Amino acid sequence: MVDGRSAMARAREDELLDLLLDGPDLSTFLTRISQLAAKVLSGIGEVSCSVTVDRDGRRSTIASSDVMAEAMDEVQYASGEGPCQEAVTTEHTVYVPDLRTTQRYPRYRQAVDGAPLRSVFATPIPLPTSAKATAALNSYSTEPEGFSADLRAEAEELAALASRSVQLAIRFAQESERSADLAAALESRTTINLAAGVIMAQSNCTPAQAIEVLKSASMHRNMKLRDVASTVLARFGDANPETHFG
Repeated sequence: MVDGRSAMARAREDELLDLLLDGPDLSTFLTRISQLAAKVLSGIGEVSCSVTVDRDGRRSTIASSDVMAEAMDEVQYASGEGPCQEAVTTEHTVYVPDLRTTQRYPRYRQAVDGAPLRSVFATPIPLPTSAKATAALNSYSTEPEGFSADLRAEAEELAALASRSVQLAIRFAQESERSADLAAALESRTTINLAAGVIMAQSNCTPAQAIEVLKSASMHRNMKLRDVASTVLARFGDANPETHFG
C-alpha cells in the first residue's frame, strides 16, 4: 500500500516519535512538542505555543514552549474568552491577525494590551469522543499577520500528529483521578469501620446497629458520615486512621 502522506509529514511524525522515546515522561514530551511547534511556525516573528485541554468545561494548559504562551493562555481562562477558548469550544480553527486591532474578545484584548504577542492561531487537536475532552494547539506570534496560510497548514498538521500523545495525557489524568477517588473512598470506609468497632465495643451491639448509630448521628448533626466517625475516633486518640495494604 502506498502511504499517501507527504515525506515531510512522515519525517515530522518520526521526529515526534524520537521526542517521545527520548523524553523521561509524557509531560516532557508534550512540552517538547510545543517547543517544536514554536520552532516550525516561527516565520516573520517569534512564535510561542501551548496545548489547551478542556474537560467538563475546565480548561488548562498541559504544555507550553515558554512562560509567555502559558501566561497568554491563563489570561484567556481568567477573562472567559479568547481564540484558544473558542477553538476548544467549537473545535474549529481560529485566526486573529492582530490582537490590537481585532474587535473580537474585548475582555481578553484589554487584558493583554501591551503584551509583545500580536497574532494568534488556534487549531483543534482531534480527539475521539471517548476522550470526553477537547484540545487545541495555540500559537502566538510577536508580529501582526504572523501566520501565513502555509504556517497555518503546518500548525494543523502538527495538531493532528499530537493527537495521540494528548489522548494519553488525558487518559493518565483520568486514571490518576480515579485512583485518588478510590483511595479517598477506602480511607473513608476505614474510618467508618473503625468507629463502628469502637461503638460495638462500648455498647455491645452488632455491626449493623453500630452503623445505624453513626448514620443517625450524621443525620441529626448534619455532618458527613466519615466526619462523625472521625469524631468518634478522636475521643480514642485515632482521628486519622490510614489504610494499609500488604
